Amino acid sequence: MAVPGAKGSPAGAGAAEGHDVNAQTWTSPPLVARDDELTAFEAAWAMSHCRGVAIHGPAGVGKTRLAEECLARAVDKGFQPGRATASAVAAAVPLGAIAHLVPADTDLTDPVRGYQDVARALAGDGRRHVLFIDDLHLLDAASARFVQQLLDASAIRLIATVRTGEPVAEAVAALTLSETLHRIDLVPFDQQEVEEVLQATLGGPIGRHTVHTLHHVSGGNALYLRELVHGARSGGTLTRDGDFWELTEGVLPSTPRLLHLITARLEAVAPADRRVLELLALCEPLTSADAGPAPTLCRLEADGLIRAHLEGRRTIITLSHPLYGEALRRDMPLLHRRDLLLEQCTRVRDHGARRREDTLHLATWSLAATGKADPALLVRAAALAQHAHDHRQALDLTEAAWREERSAAVGLAHARALINLARHDEAEPVLREVEKVITEEDRHRLLEARLDNHILQGRLQEAQQLLEGRRDPRSRLAMATVLYYRGRFRESLEMSRSVLTSDDAAVAQDATTFATSCLLRRGALAEAAEVFRPMQRLLAAPQSERENTVYAAYLEHVHAHGRAISGDLPAAERIVTSTYERDIARHESGAINAVALGFILLERGKVRTALNILHPVVTRNIHWSLFTQWAQADAVICAAVLRRTAAMDRYVRLLPPVENTIEACDNRIARAWHAAVHHDQPLVRALLVQAAEESLDREQYLHAVWAVHAMGRLGVADAAAPFWDVPVEGAYMNAQLDYTRALAKDDVRLLTRTAATFRAAGADLYAAEAFAELAHRLRRSGEHRQAVAAARQASEAAGRCEGARTPALELLTTVRTPVALTERERQVALLAASGTASREIAETLQLSVRTVNNHLQHVYAKLGVTCRRELRSELGS
Repeated sequence: MAVPGAKGSPAGAGAAEGHDVNAQTWTSPPLVARDDELTAFEAAWAMSHCRGVAIHGPAGVGKTRLAEECLARAVDKGFQPGRATASAVAAAVPLGAIAHLVPADTDLTDPVRGYQDVARALAGDGRRHVLFIDDLHLLDAASARFVQQLLDASAIRLIATVRTGEPVAEAVAALTLSETLHRIDLVPFDQQEVEEVLQATLGGPIGRHTVHTLHHVSGGNALYLRELVHGARSGGTLTRDGDFWELTEGVLPSTPRLLHLITARLEAVAPADRRVLELLALCEPLTSADAGPAPTLCRLEADGLIRAHLEGRRTIITLSHPLYGEALRRDMPLLHRRDLLLEQCTRVRDHGARRREDTLHLATWSLAATGKADPALLVRAAALAQHAHDHRQALDLTEAAWREERSAAVGLAHARALINLARHDEAEPVLREVEKVITEEDRHRLLEARLDNHILQGRLQEAQQLLEGRRDPRSRLAMATVLYYRGRFRESLEMSRSVLTSDDAAVAQDATTFATSCLLRRGALAEAAEVFRPMQRLLAAPQSERENTVYAAYLEHVHAHGRAISGDLPAAERIVTSTYERDIARHESGAINAVALGFILLERGKVRTALNILHPVVTRNIHWSLFTQWAQADAVICAAVLRRTAAMDRYVRLLPPVENTIEACDNRIARAWHAAVHHDQPLVRALLVQAAEESLDREQYLHAVWAVHAMGRLGVADAAAPFWDVPVEGAYMNAQLDYTRALAKDDVRLLTRTAATFRAAGADLYAAEAFAELAHRLRRSGEHRQAVAAARQASEAAGRCEGARTPALELLTTVRTPVALTERERQVALLAASGTASREIAETLQLSVRTVNNHLQHVYAKLGVTCRRELRSELGS
């Protein structure tokens, strides 16, 4: 007698337990990001003593979806499925959850004998049975004993889900603690797993900000994630922008289902405890002393509604999930919200408002409570927010202050906040208003703001005109900045050096940044390292120890850029990834760090990841003009390398005309890649020759290296002859020159050294291209083994380049055609790769040792390897 199924197909749809699938917005994609759990299931199921698997985890984590996949796999192995769902209602009746599984003619007046009859019937029908019970923790005791007897009799195997932290009956506890029931603990998705789920669901790459936002708001909970995506797509806030899915800015729309889930979780909280949650929803994070009474906090922590962690000697309290705060704020009456905020302001003032963050909190809470606050307090708070790189909060604060008071101090703070968010056109009228009330004593601050607004818009000549004739340290620094962005590195370096030792610490800090950058752009690595040395201490120190300047965040960029062009790309990637992820975690655009990271990832060959990071900077007005142009140029190259022609054409249309700025060379190289994809080699040659000539004329030596390297990569290496001798230091920069020189001169030895340098630097795409060109030349000269070995190294490096397709990599199709081994060569190769000595191979195959070694040499030649270790690796791949 088979146990009948009762709840649909075994692999029924559902992104998380108990929720139907919306086919339009979440189409039950293949289960992703649960490979480890499925591997654990397969291993447990294969054991002869296994009686089943219990999947434990919190609500909404995806237990049912995983269990359904396990059930489908069991059915594929020949098991007959049955299914039941336990519930609080069914638990009130003995056998309520599984009554439908008990044959109608079973006599249950004697439960023990009745259970045994069912077990014998199942065990004797010649089929294997598997029973899936959802929410096993809700099973009644009689059902649990019945299932236990079926398991003990080997009549069934069990797949079950169990919600962690829920009370269970004694019989159910005994069932779940059985040694023969394998336990799988399911936890919420981490950020990378959320990205995998979203990509499988939406069918395309997801922007980094979008991934972070959805992970942060959902907490990695599969059910919450499903509902957030559903709501965002239905509300039109999650859309496809070209290749990428992106959330538009603003609040993530919820769904009725999600609101019901969150509200139900909070409704059970006692009124006194809810008041603590409401305070946290408005003011978190709070210290335990500010948040509420210790017993209340302990209860809320035990219920999983808040989290506590130590920061120094203070215990910090936050809500355990972002959606709780959203739900609490939505349902909070206006006057009650005002009272909570003002009470908290009073509490902080009564304690003396001694902590650094108290100023910021008082300003934001007062503003949220009453819509206004003391302008001086708001400006001080905005300065703290600015120092923490929270530019949006700084703008909110200064905007409120500017509404209350049209003073010079407030106007300058407001203009600064606008400039930092690339809202230059809005900053201009504010600065004009400030000019009407500024005192002579503070006029230099107005000049600095105007200069920064001009520079960051790319209006460099206007900025330079403002500075003519000024010799004070801040003006000299500003002139160095203008000259740097105009690409006049030698002059900028001289101007920066003149204020490196300024008594003004902010001037000295920014002067060091620009002097180092000039030296790096001129290829002078040793001197750049020496100039930058005083800043090494600040890199390891808290942000609060740096001077709060517009360019303070550039210290990491300069450090990373130095590591990159010195040939340590992995270190450069780690430095900028850290700062970029920090921005993302703070819900900032991360545009400055995105541009720097995109460049480094492109150098590394991680072109798809680079394009994902660069795309929002390229397509939205969220960053300063020259940096946006840098991002646009690199995005063109990424799209060209990936052969995404439509995206590449779009980015080229966004790219401004070439001007005499720091971005001129990059702009031309990007246009050369665009021309190459469209098979316009004369234009490729003209653009790259012009880029190299102008870079050398302006002593932009690093830029000249980029142009010469691009000549080799895009098939016009012969045009580089006038530009070989670029005076740059370091193996990595010189390898880029040598690559093109080696192609032009057909120098195999130089190409071999270049490939090795690129590989050591972590420049996988450059290494793959060099090895591919090397393989092509070796094959052409008849050196087959070496050609295959070089092609293998090219393929290994290219495999890390996320689908890159460049002219050099296309050569691999002509070089590395598989060479068939004879049957005897295959036998010898497999034995040798397994570690068997030649003499033992000879005895096994009844050959002479000489014949075995001859076969091995033929194998080595065909596969391009030189030893048994390489042979093992080659056969393994």
